[in-house]
Amino acid sequence: MSADLPRIDRNSVDSPSASGAVTYSPLREMLGYDPFRRFFSNVDPQIDVIRTESGFEVEIPVAGFKTDQIELVVKENILTLTGKSERRAFTRSLKLPEDVDSQNIEATVDNGLLTLVLKRHPDAQPRKIEIKARS
Repeated sequence: MSADLPRIDRNSVDSPSASGAVTYSPLREMLGYDPFRRFFSNVDPQIDVIRTESGFEVEIPVAGFKTDQIELVVKENILTLTGKSERRAFTRSLKLPEDVDSQNIEATVDNGLLTLVLKRHPDAQPRKIEIKARS
């Protein structure tokens, strides 16, 4: 995971949800800990970030989700990905670097892999300035 795009994890098994609730585990209740927590703590999609010349490519596995079951929203420089099907759901949020053009994000799905192309804002990319002679 790149330091430029920290993942905000809202679906951790033991972390409180937005309502403040913690996932119930009868084993944790009886034993004081949940021995199966380790097996189920990484079921959410992992995010790979690749830096490119023009910005970033972000790859997120979304196997089992159709394109109409996936939603991407950008608000206040936070990109939120939500997947909902009849059997499962997930949410991932990424804080976008300031030099990413949030109006120019491309998203494609191929074989269960969502690829986001995050281009740098044109003002943040280097550009060559033409020098003209005065007449």
